[in-house]
Amino acid sequence: MPVSGALRRQKLGRHIPVLLKEAVDILEVKPENIYIDGTLGGGGFSEEILKRLQAEHSDRDGLLIGIDRDAEAVKDVRTKLENEFGKKNFKAINANFSAIDEIVKAENLKGIDGIVLDLGISSIQLESGRGFSFNEEGILDMRMGIETELTAYDVVNGYAEKNLADTIWKLGDERFSRKIAKKIVEYRKKKPIETPLELASIIRSAVYRGSGKSKRFRTDPATKTFMALRILINKEYDSLIEFLGKLKYVLNNGGIAAIISFHSGEDRIVKNFIRENPDFKPVNKKLIVPGDEEINMNPRSRGAKLRAFYYV
Repeated sequence: MPVSGALRRQKLGRHIPVLLKEAVDILEVKPENIYIDGTLGGGGFSEEILKRLQAEHSDRDGLLIGIDRDAEAVKDVRTKLENEFGKKNFKAINANFSAIDEIVKAENLKGIDGIVLDLGISSIQLESGRGFSFNEEGILDMRMGIETELTAYDVVNGYAEKNLADTIWKLGDERFSRKIAKKIVEYRKKKPIETPLELASIIRSAVYRGSGKSKRFRTDPATKTFMALRILINKEYDSLIEFLGKLKYVLNNGGIAAIISFHSGEDRIVKNFIRENPDFKPVNKKLIVPGDEEINMNPRSRGAKLRAFYYV
């Protein structure tokens, strides 16, 4: 079942942002500047930015706008951060970060000085009961926002076997995609697949059979398929491409974008954008990744990549 608002608020404190210090350090937060956290999630990045905006009890008019597609997350994090930092320097908005130009215009901002995106799924969403986690009870939904009509249930129970396999391969880099798709189709002939636990069990049986039960996996065999479904349903690649195309219209000169990705497809989009657009220059010539200490403390950080660039 979906998690209640009270329980979601309890879980906010457990969210561990990946590459938090590295990303916020790159933004070089100044008390008078304007910043956007495009993926508010559990509020970890916003909290750190607000600490620096209000450093030494600054009375300057710097501002942080937190954006998230999940209306419940926005509501919960708004309450938490407004209680801690007040309302003067913070505003939370329920929207897709791809609408960044509309948000800047609606807020009457001349431009922004820094923006951070964490493209991974947040702990809040994993524990929402909407099917993002293969280890939690819930429904096969995976929608980050109510504006999305397609659900994971629709895809898993309605897509043709070839379309399923292609989706899992292209968006999840899953080499067992065809075996997984075949297993899903075989199973749903008997009954619809209704829960994430049910789907994960089907995927594992296909992967283990395909690789041999003695093979050890660094991550759960269901990881890539769940990621592929989430990316498809929420049109995450489309949102990222649209967002990047609007940056030159909203960033001030010298304004910095710091983007953390968890999938090779997302990272490739960002890398190619920086390479192909002379209006932007990389801040970090060398790719920033988590160290062993962070990976040991937060296994979710494995595979994270941070690229930052500024508007010339």
